[in-house]
Amino acid sequence: MHKKVYVMAVAICLALFMVMAGCAKKNVRHLASDVCLVTPEETTKEQVLTYLGQPDEQYEMAEGGETWIYYDVKKTALRDTPYIGDKIGDKKYEMVKVMFGGDIVRTCVYRLLTEEEFAEGGLAK
Repeated sequence: MHKKVYVMAVAICLALFMVMAGCAKKNVRHLASDVCLVTPEETTKEQVLTYLGQPDEQYEMAEGGETWIYYDVKKTALRDTPYIGDKIGDKKYEMVKVMFGGDIVRTCVYRLLTEEEFAEGGLAK
């Protein structure tokens, strides 16, 4: 009888842990799909904020333009494995660079960077 209670308690604890782990996730960005909503020469800054949210970085350009950078880290599930995740998991960086002329998008570029490209300045101005 005690073994059944123990097994049931363990099952309930695991179920609660899985539910809590799912709730603890950060807001997920979908840069690859959301960037498709941005059309150069048509989309305004307000629309970009609606589609992509607040930029991670902003730069003023000499010609009166502005550049907004969005990025997100994409990791495989193995990457979160303690102690060995860095060796067996994969990690990529999504980056969107939106350049404005006044209030209108002039260019919009999406890139998927490796760790090496990111470290070498893939987000360079």
